[in-house]
Amino acid sequence: MKTYQRQLVPQDVLFLRDARPMEASDAGCGANWPRPDQLWNALIHQMHRLWPERQTWEGEAHRKRQEEQNKHRHSSDRFGALQTVGPFPLYKNMVYFPCPLDLSGEENAPLQPMQLVPGTGTDLPKPLTYAFSTTVLGKQSLPAWISLAEYLQYLEGKSFQAEKASLYDVERNIGIAIDSETGTAKEGQIYQAEYLRLQDGVGLAFLASCEIKPKGGGGLVDVLEKISLPSPLIIGGQQGIAHVLPSAWKLPGVPMPALDEKPLLLRWTLLSPAIFPKIEADASRNLTGHHGGWLPSWIEPNSGRVMLPKPTQDSKRRPGESREAWRERRRNQGNIEAKLVAARIGKPLFFSGWDLHQKTDQAEQISQGAKATQAAVPAGSTYVFECQNPAAFQELWRALDAQGPDNRIVRRSANFGEKGFGIGVCSVFPTPKN
Repeated sequence: MKTYQRQLVPQDVLFLRDARPMEASDAGCGANWPRPDQLWNALIHQMHRLWPERQTWEGEAHRKRQEEQNKHRHSSDRFGALQTVGPFPLYKNMVYFPCPLDLSGEENAPLQPMQLVPGTGTDLPKPLTYAFSTTVLGKQSLPAWISLAEYLQYLEGKSFQAEKASLYDVERNIGIAIDSETGTAKEGQIYQAEYLRLQDGVGLAFLASCEIKPKGGGGLVDVLEKISLPSPLIIGGQQGIAHVLPSAWKLPGVPMPALDEKPLLLRWTLLSPAIFPKIEADASRNLTGHHGGWLPSWIEPNSGRVMLPKPTQDSKRRPGESREAWRERRRNQGNIEAKLVAARIGKPLFFSGWDLHQKTDQAEQISQGAKATQAAVPAGSTYVFECQNPAAFQELWRALDAQGPDNRIVRRSANFGEKGFGIGVCSVFPTPKN
């Protein structure tokens, strides 16, 4: 699969809202850093604008099963192979990533990794057994972003001095509400909104791929090649324009340690938000309940056991094998012998959006409507796992680290993985004896 390295350079300010309504007492909060889904939406909307009708190279249309037709959602299922990563700030050929939350440090002082202490006598939620202890007393001062070079030091368990890089500013402007039917101003409806303005030389680094296999025959089709990137994209609200330019950057990562180093504590740090929804128990489908939220869907809620199957040479889906049969075969291979023991989670990221292709309760009628509000674990959040043996450590590393086999990006979010959610990097959790 061909993956494109690109950067977005906004023509002007960007308006990037979260889930808060414009009618709230605060200013319209549109100065947020672009979420992964906003980048994904910008690309797929560009595809639909270029090709409003199905093209011959797309193959035959997908025929929905009855359960798909009954869902309150209308989708063309076109370009469903689109996958993205990012965006991240790119400045002077250096990419920046969200600062990990298990770092501590005072202002103008080096950032240091936190340590684990037993959670005995605390109100830690299940299944956590250790808490994070800061090395600095008093108020913490963490930057929002750290450079790739600094992130590599973090992954190696080192202390480092974070460079203060000015990447963007927040602008507040006054606007007048417009009537969508008449195109004129709505009387008495004036609002205040925040906008994101990148500093000169700052771009939005991202990865994208979209190869589809036409139904009915034919080889893989590279859709992004047909778009002929670079080309302008509309991202966010109020028709924000950004130009797409070639770029060269990479995700952070360190080599997996050798077995003789006996690492048993694995740290997984999110580079992007992740969504873990609540799962209702369903005996007919062999589903156990899971409260979701901050706890990954692949962690047993009471014991903390990892429920990801062990990787084997026969892990891939066989030709002609149904998805249900493949999943059952994977379950029978046994799970990775590791458990979650600690987590440092930031405030949840709430976001929503507007759906132009939504079904009403009458099923067939198409309407517009607000998307359901989502709550995501924010980027920078950290999970620590205790592995039973070095082999389990390596298995878990391969299952979680962003750099997967065959140059594939590993995505561990229950929802929106294709949109760049749930991407994290692995490292050895630093301990004093190390």
